[in-house]
Amino acid sequence: MSYAKDHFVCVAASDVKYNSLPEAAKTKGEYQFLRKALTGAPHGIHQGIYVVTPSAKYLKQANVGWPSPDPVKALAILRDAVAEYESMSKSERLSKSALAPDDRSMSEGHDILPDPSWLKIRSTTRSYPFQGMDLFDLRNPAYYKLDRLWLTAESARELVPKKLEVGEKGTIGDQALRHLTYDCHQMLGCPPWWKETVKKSEMTVQVASKKGHLFDLRYVGKFELDSDTKYNKSSYRGSLLGKAVWNDREKKFVRLKWVTLGERNRKELKLNETKSKVHVTTVGAVLELDPMHSNDQGLAPHRWEDAYPQEMKMRVK
Repeated sequence: MSYAKDHFVCVAASDVKYNSLPEAAKTKGEYQFLRKALTGAPHGIHQGIYVVTPSAKYLKQANVGWPSPDPVKALAILRDAVAEYESMSKSERLSKSALAPDDRSMSEGHDILPDPSWLKIRSTTRSYPFQGMDLFDLRNPAYYKLDRLWLTAESARELVPKKLEVGEKGTIGDQALRHLTYDCHQMLGCPPWWKETVKKSEMTVQVASKKGHLFDLRYVGKFELDSDTKYNKSSYRGSLLGKAVWNDREKKFVRLKWVTLGERNRKELKLNETKSKVHVTTVGAVLELDPMHSNDQGLAPHRWEDAYPQEMKMRVK
């Protein structure tokens, strides 16, 4: 990683999006550069890590080992690529003309930044070890899924009992429950779920103690989902425990952490996701106040486009 940062301009892009561009976009300079640069690649514009020159000359494919990468061999390839690049003349390795904004084939992406008043929760999901697992399986504990759950200030208040007294109980609002179930925060992958597939979705909150304007809250939840459509043949059954601290003077959470543990049954195993014959695995998730790490900001919830209300989309930057 350090060597790549010091010697290359690193770019991450989607081969699927490039290959799905309309024909008019493929005639523009950006796509033409990419097509020329990857002419020597094994499969053209296809997923992989490639080294190319600014003049669109293909040098190396640097991803080695699948599904378990070999960083030692990858580093050796990167060093060879740098040596080959430095042995070329400037006229051979540099572009004779720079790409202009009008040459763009892919529409420019923009970070989606939530409204400062929203409750911002980050979920981290990972499966537990299971018999016969290998690194090709997305359920391998070596992999994890990050996602976001955003709630307006009004919806966030529905995570707190209406009456703030020690011992008082309440139920969680519909918006948060829909995200926890439909948006797959408790499981890996993101198959479609809807009202009929959610068999149980219960979550309660109780005021455990108070200190001035701070209220200590405890959460308990039960979830059962089951689907048998061509789009989703799977089920999930799990529980949630959590705690939070609500600042009633500032009307916001100062701490929040929920954990879930469940059993996921993939009734139909897909070849592009797993080589294992195991259908049922254990999966856990942690949902917490977003730590706002700089390296993963600007990423909207996975189902931002189709699961969040229009009034929220109008308030993002």
